[in-house]
Amino acid sequence: MGKKQPWYLKTGFLYFFCFVTPPIGYIIVVTNLRKFKYDDKINYLTITTLMMAVWVLKFLPDGLNLYVWCFILAVLIGNAILKFFKKK
Repeated sequence: MGKKQPWYLKTGFLYFFCFVTPPIGYIIVVTNLRKFKYDDKINYLTITTLMMAVWVLKFLPDGLNLYVWCFILAVLIGNAILKFFKKK
């Protein structure tokens, strides 16, 4: 058997940190990138980046909220398009 992962790198806890406290989740993911497989890196970085963008919205003026939501939507659509073409 391989090494056991620390509790904060288990999927459930990592998603909890990413959704409840995005800055802490982002720090955990970025500092432990070498411990994840490539696909997991991409998934965790996408989720943490999107959640950080939503979290930052509360600190930005109202005019910038539209641009951030457009960015989030563009990333989600781009991710869906990449997955669609990757399957072919």
